Amino acid sequence: MNQPVLSINNLSIEFETPDGLIRAVNNIACHVNSGECLGIVGESGSGKSQTFLATMGLLANNGHARGEVLFGGKNLLQLSTRELNKILGDRLSIIFQDPLTSLTPHMRIGEQMAEVLHVHRQLKGHQSQQLCLQWLDRVHIPEARQRLKQYPHELSGGMRQRVMIAMCMLCQPELLIADEPTTALDVTVQAEILDLMTELQQDLGTAIVLITHDMGVVARMCDRVHVMRSGEYIETGSTEDIFYRPKEAYTRMLLDAVPKFNLDKVDNPNVEISQDSNTILVAEDVQIHFKLNTNWFSRPMTLRAVDGISFSLNAGETLGIVGESGSGKSTLARAILRLLPKTAGTVSWLGTDLNKLDKQSMRTMRKDLQIVFQDPLASLDPARTVGFSIMEPLLVHEPSLTLSGRQDRVKAIMLKVGLDASLINRYPHELSGGQNQRVGIARAMILNPQLIICDEAVSALDVSIQAQILQLLKQLQRERGLSYIFISHDLSVVSEISHRVMVMYLGSVVELASSEKLFSNPQHPYTKQLISAVPIADPKIERSRQRIKFGTELASPLDLNARLRFLPSKRSTEPNYRPKLQERFKGHFVAEHDAIADLL
Repeated sequence: MNQPVLSINNLSIEFETPDGLIRAVNNIACHVNSGECLGIVGESGSGKSQTFLATMGLLANNGHARGEVLFGGKNLLQLSTRELNKILGDRLSIIFQDPLTSLTPHMRIGEQMAEVLHVHRQLKGHQSQQLCLQWLDRVHIPEARQRLKQYPHELSGGMRQRVMIAMCMLCQPELLIADEPTTALDVTVQAEILDLMTELQQDLGTAIVLITHDMGVVARMCDRVHVMRSGEYIETGSTEDIFYRPKEAYTRMLLDAVPKFNLDKVDNPNVEISQDSNTILVAEDVQIHFKLNTNWFSRPMTLRAVDGISFSLNAGETLGIVGESGSGKSTLARAILRLLPKTAGTVSWLGTDLNKLDKQSMRTMRKDLQIVFQDPLASLDPARTVGFSIMEPLLVHEPSLTLSGRQDRVKAIMLKVGLDASLINRYPHELSGGQNQRVGIARAMILNPQLIICDEAVSALDVSIQAQILQLLKQLQRERGLSYIFISHDLSVVSEISHRVMVMYLGSVVELASSEKLFSNPQHPYTKQLISAVPIADPKIERSRQRIKFGTELASPLDLNARLRFLPSKRSTEPNYRPKLQERFKGHFVAEHDAIADLL
């Protein structure tokens, strides 16, 4: 680890825009050694990704880089496109944040992998296919030979990310740049990806540059860390120095903003909800099934997305819902709001069965039932100002308000959620991700609802913006007595904001308890697996933990036997058995399961 694989000296990056010249990176220097993992952390817009996109010649057309980027004795900034292409994908590779947009959608996985070997190693046919299979096996892709014939959209997010890693490692590069490789992944899939990257680092001596805003991932993976702000590295040091002895106030702010996740005791800052609080929402045996046609000649298959879920929600309470992708979290949320039709079951709001309401009555009821979506840009009209988007619910539910009255309400709620009223005439693309998320919250809040469903509302935000949004939600809850259903794959965030937590697996509830009881004393094997995979922002703790593993992939929701994954003793005797939810302790419900020792 003494010889630098990559050295960056006096690098500056500028972009020409209609508003003038913008300097994204300002005269920075860094290096990464063989077999080392270098972490680059900082908020969005700090220049993390642009630094290494410039390194690989991938800047936008209006971008210009100056300085020196030495790799293999050559300055990459001075190479022609042809010379650079000989290095990229061979000795130097990059994993992008979203593998679906990085893989060619109309090419099969095998074709895309073979293309890399053909260009850089002149390999074809059987030899090329065998090497592709070896790497798919190495990244723990099940049924690797079958995957070679599939298209990117036919794979899960975790498998696509592993395919990207396999493609990047086919030629055994000296340097792997990972740009937010696990941001949108489930905690279990994220843990598997990080394990894989560690294996490659140790077995092949691959140097890794890890660009991320997840301080738990940094604590687990990195040897050294650069903290970046406004295009400059403001602090550099070993991982231990950055976490335990930070010098800069900005570094301390990033660390303080990380949700605290203590396995021994969960410090929930929310006021305890009284068991005598009024119950406002009751869901009973909710089922949502979809008919899927796999081909013209077979019978439709039934996807049991939500398979008999019951729960209640009190006034002023936050119910966290966690589980891996495909567990039915978002489907359940949409069914509660009648945005999806239910196959069976009832949802009652303040004693009224929502299923029995006609269209107009349900429209009136929506004033009290609102939702904040994961991607604010996708849920805001790009052709409308943010002021209009926030105002629109008033046009529907309070049409008697005058224009000035509506504008006053909009400005007041904008200030409430931390948005300057001067932004009222801006468009979504002119705001940051955190600001757009606040717009979504303002739009949900403007009608003074009683229930807000937050569907992955903070998953893609920087830790500092995430902390601000969580604080805002808790403040509004205290002031207005709001109830939340908070859906997330980030268990550390859920532990901070939720009073109770419901764990879902393949459309069913496997555990339901108070936040403190569930995280300090989990009972179900699946819950224990999820918690063991959560990265903790403390290098000593994180690197000494042992993960619980029951398999490499989430079982298919189309497979009825998968529901007995944690109760295999019933598979031979009662293959259609559905594990029952039982109260093990007061207020702590756990689905039937076999002992962990029998599952490993």
